[in-house]
Amino acid sequence: MRIRIKICCISSISEAKTAIGLGADTIGLVTRMPSGPGPVPDNMIRWQ
Repeated sequence: MRIRIKICCISSISEAKTAIGLGADTIGLVTRMPSGPGPVPDNMIRWQ
């Protein structure tokens, strides 16, 4: 069984690239929160 890794609280493109480059299978982005907008705007998120 292969262990999959998710890195959460990604708040910038450079953090996402680092996590993916280090082998993350998936990432969790910081977007809208009850307290207000997060650092990653919705229009910058897309599935690939």
